[in-house]
This record gives sequence, C-alpha cells and structure tokens, in this order.
Amino acid sequence: MTAWAIVMSVAGHHGEAADPDLLEWIKGFLDHAFDPGAWTVVAVLGLLIVSIPVGISAFYLLQQRRASRRTDPPGPNDDP
Repeated sequence: MTAWAIVMSVAGHHGEAADPDLLEWIKGFLDHAFDPGAWTVVAVLGLLIVSIPVGISAFYLLQQRRASRRTDPPGPNDDP
C-alpha cells in the first residue's frame, strides 16, 4: 500500500474536515476551562498581531548590530 493510498483512505472516513462531535466537545471544554470574555479574546489577538512584527523587527535590528560589529574595519590602534 502506498503512502498516497493511506492518506486517501483516512480522508474517506469522514464527510467533514474534522469530527463535529469532537470539535464541539473541545470548544465546550476550553470555554469552561478558560471562560474567555469577548474583550479577553480581542486583547490576546491584538497582542499577538502586534507582537509578531515587533519581534521580527527587533530580531532584524539585533542581527544588524551584531553584523556591523564583526565587519568594522580595524582602527589605527588595533593589531592586524
């Protein structure tokens, strides 16, 4: 049996992309465990949306700073 046949046999078991009963149970469990309010979800998603570009920019600037230290030409008092 090829790998492609295995993948296609798994897809044929459900008409849905995922088991709707399982998704309902997971959603109910998470809602009960965390009880997120609307503003909590907005705040978490907002922080996530803002933190990704800020993190990428900080990483880029840090790498630029490190690269500029390594490629500085030697000064008059530096040993060759």
